[in-house]
Parts: sequence; structure tokens; C-alpha cells
Amino acid sequence: MRLGGIEQIYEKMGVFLVERLRLDQPGRGKQELRQELDSLRAVSDETVRSYYVKKVSKALMIVTAGLVLAVVSFLAYAGRQAGVEGQRLARPDYGEGDRREALAVQIDGEEVQKLEVTVQERRYTDQEIQELTDRAIAELERLLPGENTSLDEVRRDLVLPERLADGAVKASWMTVPYGVIDESGRLLGSEDEDGVLVELQGTLTCCGKETLYTAYARVFPRELSEEERLRQSILDEVREADEEGSYGTVLELPKAVGDRGLYWLRREENPFFKVLAFSVIAAAIFYLEMDSQVHSRAEKRKEQLLLDYPDLLWRMTMLLGAGLGIKATFVKIAEQYLKEQGVYQGKGRKKRRAVRYVYEEIAFACYEMQSGVPEAEAYERFGRRCQLPEYIRLGTVLAQNLKKGAKGLTALLETEAASSFTERKNNARKMSEKAGTKLLLPMVLMLGVVLVVLMVPAFLSF
Repeated sequence: MRLGGIEQIYEKMGVFLVERLRLDQPGRGKQELRQELDSLRAVSDETVRSYYVKKVSKALMIVTAGLVLAVVSFLAYAGRQAGVEGQRLARPDYGEGDRREALAVQIDGEEVQKLEVTVQERRYTDQEIQELTDRAIAELERLLPGENTSLDEVRRDLVLPERLADGAVKASWMTVPYGVIDESGRLLGSEDEDGVLVELQGTLTCCGKETLYTAYARVFPRELSEEERLRQSILDEVREADEEGSYGTVLELPKAVGDRGLYWLRREENPFFKVLAFSVIAAAIFYLEMDSQVHSRAEKRKEQLLLDYPDLLWRMTMLLGAGLGIKATFVKIAEQYLKEQGVYQGKGRKKRRAVRYVYEEIAFACYEMQSGVPEAEAYERFGRRCQLPEYIRLGTVLAQNLKKGAKGLTALLETEAASSFTERKNNARKMSEKAGTKLLLPMVLMLGVVLVVLMVPAFLSF
């Protein structure tokens, strides 16, 4: 499908949403926008409806593009893994608790197994309250059997947690006899078919107070597959390395187990949701920025009208003084402007000069008079379209003098031109001050650069 066809589809979707949500209907905050769009008619033929259709359709295109990019990134990163940097895992600092890492280990450069590794926090003394100990005991009685139905017949690993009650209580374990169950609850093996009775002694520490917890489990033998033995051996190596380096800032992952080499991998974060969120935010910013651009263009138009007001009055004064009527004066000014723009008498140049809004409005007033609009009404409409008090007053004066006669109009325009010229200088001064304010930040940044250039060599010389 061609790009033009895609744009038409989104434009139809924009029309549907604008109609359903009634975005183009008069409402709070839209009256000013309507007036600004009308004032920019000389350089844009957008109506309020077409403006909102464009906004919505463009925003939908941005969201769609972001969604497609997010899906592509999701598919590209799904299951993607990268080597753990330096084959080390950063250890949680004091008070942060243990952290579980979902990793994969590559054995001899070929076989990959997924493992969950627990990284202890750097050791510290907990500050907890006594009530948490009772909660920890109740939680322990529920967790201890693991996948076994009860402690009377243990054929699978037990769960001997190192922390309970959301990490508030520490637990250390000792088993008697030794060598049947390790401190993590893993079954090391039992050759007795009748089972071996093992005493589980747990020391629960909370707020410096130790509570002894005792339970008994009858352990029966079980057989491990080769894969299970390899997996357990790797976890044993990790636990041993974790214990030996618990006072360090990193955990050195084992490079080998037995005669098999290990290379650790970490699953890379999939950027799907970040890309999707970014696209939605970008669409929202674009949607709001369009209003901002309209306001900015309308403000520039207002500034241009204020600057052109004295020039217009002097031109009208000279033409009226030469004996032309008000209508002939408007026509003459419009013809001269259109000729300078290269669109008069069918010249049809492709590149126009910068638009001057006041002369565009004068040309529009001439078109209105040619189409049958009364002359006095055309002058009043001209003033209202300019939306500034000066032009509204000018349009009213022209309409009234047309009805009462043009006597004294030239002198009145001369006085108004002289007054407006002074006002123009004041406006130019304000605009220059505003421009100076905008340059303040770049000047501060340049000052910072200069200070860095001067100070860095001085520090380096010491």
C-alpha cells in the first residue's frame, strides 16, 4: 500500500474520532484557537475541523509506528541473552535484602541451562521487633515440607529459608545427623530404606534475640538424574562462592564445575513497554505542540500587524492626498502588494515573498467588495479580521467617513500615523528586550564553557 493510501486511512480514522468525540465543536478553550486559525487564513486554509482531524490522524500514526517498533523490539529481544559483565554479580548493599537473579549458564560453550541464583546482601545486624518471630515460625511450618506431603516421609528437598517474615527474621540451620540434609534443605542422600530420622535445628534471629526452632524429618533415599546432579553441583559452587565472598562487593561466579567449563548469561531487558510508552508520550506531545504552534504563529502575526500599522497609514494618507477615494486606495495598495508577491496579472511565480498579513486582509476586503459586499461593511470586516484595537478603530473610521464624507480623513490618518509610529518604536524596543532575554541562557552556557576552558588547564598544572 502506498504512503498516500495509508495517510487517507488515518485521515478517515481522524474524521471518525473527531466526530465521535466532538473535538471540533465550540467549547471551553477553543474560541481563542478558532480566532487564531481564522487570523492565519492568509497562509493556511485550515478550519477548526480540518485542524483537529490532522492532529488526531498524525497522533494515531505516531502511536501506530511506536507500537510496530515496540513489537519488533519485543520479538528481537525475546529470549535474548548476553554475558554477565565480568562474570560477576553486584551484591546488594546493607539493608537491601537478598536478590534473586534469573540467569542461564553455558556449559563447555554449548549446553545452556536456566538457573535462579540467590545473591546475599552484605552482612549486617537486623533491627526487628519480637512479634515478627511468631509470624516467622508460622510461615516456617508451612514452608518447611516443600514438595513433600509431610515431614514423616521426605523424598524431596526441604525448604530451609534463610529469611522469613518478608526478610525481617534471619534463619540459620543445623541438621543432626550431618550429611543427610544440608543447610539449604537439599537432600544429600540416605541409603537406609527404612528412612533416617533427622533433627532440624533452626536459629531464628530477630532484633538480636535468638529463638530456637526444632523439627524432625524422616528422610528416605532418592535417585537424582545426571542433569539434576549437574544442576545441584553448579548451585553448590555458587553458594560456596557466595559464602566465601559475602564481605566483598561482588560475587565471583564459578568458571567451572568438575571438568566442565561455565559461562554465565543474563537475560537482556526487553524494551517493548519503554518503546510503547515513549510513542504514546510522543503522540501526546505532538498533539499539544500543534496548539502551541498555532498560538506562536498567531502571536507573530499580531506583532507583524502592529509593526505594519504606521506604514499602512502613511500609504493611505499619501494616496488619499493624491485624490484617490478610500476604495481606490484599498485597491491600489492590494494591487501593489500582489504584484510584489508575484501573483498579480497571472505571473504565477512558485516562490512568494514573506506574507504581510495586513495587506492580505486588504486584498481580501477588495475581493469582498467585488463580490457585492457593501463597502462600509467590508471596511468593518477588515478591522475585525485583524483582531487588534488599532485596526478595528481604523475600519470603523473608514466606514463612518464613507457615510458622512471623507472630509478631514487625511488629517486624521496623519495624526494617527504619527502616534502609531511612536508606538511602533516602543513595540520594537519591547521585542528587542524579549530577544535579549532569550539570549540569556546561551550566554550563561557560553560563560560556563569559558570558565571550564580557563580553569581545567589551571587544575591540571598542579
